[in-house]
Amino acid sequence: MKFLTKQLTTCVSLVFAMAVACTDEPDYDTFFLASGTVENSLAGTLTIVLDDNDTTLRVTESAVPIEFFKEDMRLFVNYSILERATPGEAFHYVARVNQAREIPTKGVSWEPASDTTANDPVAIENYWLARDFLTFKYRVRGTTAVAHGLDLFFRQSNDAEQGAEPLVFLDLRHDALGDTGTESLTNYISFSLRDVFPDSSDPVKLRVSYNDSEKASGETSIEITYHPRKRP
Repeated sequence: MKFLTKQLTTCVSLVFAMAVACTDEPDYDTFFLASGTVENSLAGTLTIVLDDNDTTLRVTESAVPIEFFKEDMRLFVNYSILERATPGEAFHYVARVNQAREIPTKGVSWEPASDTTANDPVAIENYWLARDFLTFKYRVRGTTAVAHGLDLFFRQSNDAEQGAEPLVFLDLRHDALGDTGTESLTNYISFSLRDVFPDSSDPVKLRVSYNDSEKASGETSIEITYHPRKRP
């Protein structure tokens, strides 16, 4: 999948600052913005699980056509709380969706990156794990008229010493597709880890390497521990 990288609106860039919808005393007149995953786990209903502590919204009203929402879709959602769920319900709030924007989502490639695989510079501004998805907020140089690609490749895995977490090496590759523009472009992408560790239940340490556009040394890496969710 290729997608246009473009500057997000100010409200989207403040997603974490504003993802405070789940307070003890919610303000029913306030709009909230958060990232999350669509999970139609309740029969006949639309459910969105937010990245903020797995807070679950049961959507009963939506300004966005219901056809837009797909199972396992990653998205930013602007929502209003209509009411708090009663104890014992499988969700936390009944909500109305005001706006929604999809976060592009890919799987992890099991074929290691080759010497000819593009490795253009990219800056990682933020990253987080939620609902078996690894999400990056990243910045590249280019123009909004040119599609860029980001892919995550498996490199190798090392068995852990006793009592330690196993270590999996991944390569994040950016393909600018020849775009020589100089505009700073910010976007998000999520990678599904479900197929990478289908039978795992133990924590796994991920080391993701990439060509850092803001460091003279070039390649750098980040480490994050993935806790696979139990499957039903």
